[in-house]
Order: sequence, then structure tokens, then C-alpha cells
Amino acid sequence: MNTRRRANGFTLLELMVALVVVSILLVVGLPMFSATVRQNCTVTAANTLLTVLTAARSEALKRDRTVTLCPSSDGSQCATAAGSTWELGYLMFLDGNSDQRYAGAPSEPLLKVERPLSTCARITKNGDRPYLRYNGLGRMLDAASFTVASTSGARHERRVVISPTGRPRVERP
Repeated sequence: MNTRRRANGFTLLELMVALVVVSILLVVGLPMFSATVRQNCTVTAANTLLTVLTAARSEALKRDRTVTLCPSSDGSQCATAAGSTWELGYLMFLDGNSDQRYAGAPSEPLLKVERPLSTCARITKNGDRPYLRYNGLGRMLDAASFTVASTSGARHERRVVISPTGRPRVERP
């Protein structure tokens, strides 16, 4: 009886062809995947900022008092320089004396501290004031918009625009 057994497995040639195909797919697909990740990071940062603004407006309406948002890198005081970036975090507080600076509890209750908002996107408030305020009716006391851009060299960008009535929205520039 002449029976032949077939060996199960891959030959060296089949393995090499599979490695070449996988490497070609990685070379072609990886740049597109990383661009998608950067774009998703920018969109996520813009949506997170939208949520923060909506929460501040809601607090102002609920408490019928002025709520101020300001950038903060340390979580205890507002950054005062115009052009301060918001990706490092922010403070949300009731501004009892309307000076746009957090004076501390109990005169100005701190409603929320967030750090950091994003690690892969830069969030910049457009305009000359580093803070923004909602009054008790949920309206903006200062016109405001934000630019959310990728920290990489890519041109992934979103804008968060706040209407005079206080409603924020995300749009493409």
C-alpha cells in the first residue's frame, strides 16, 4: 500500500507572501487610520466643550445667577491672559461679585473643575476676554466662539460657536 500523508501547515513561500501582503496593507492603511484618529480626537474635544457650555448654561438657568467659565491649568484659579487655551481645564463657578475671577467658597461656589479637556487638540477662545459668562436667563453676556484644532500638523479643526441667546453649536470652519 502506497499512502502518502500530506503535511498540514504553511510552506516558507506561503508565509513570505502573506507577510508581504500584510506589510503592504499596513503601509497603505496606517496613515489613513492615524488621520482618522486625529480627526476623531478633534471632534471629541469639540463635543466635550459643547457639553461643558451646555452645563454652564443649564446651571445659570437653574440657579438664576451668573455662571462664569474660565480656563484653569491648576484647578484653583482662573488663567487671566487673553488667548489662554482651554484644553488644560476650566473652572465653572457662580460669580457673585461679577469680577470674572474665582474668589473662593463660600462667596462664589465652585460648581465644576475639569482638567484636562483634551490632550490631542488645542482649544482656544476667540476674542479678547479669557472667560465667558451666562446670566440667569441662559444668555451670553460676552460674545464667544472657540477654535478646536488638532495638535498635530494636520488641518483637523472645528469651531464651537455660541449664539447671543446662549445656545452653543459645533460647526466646521
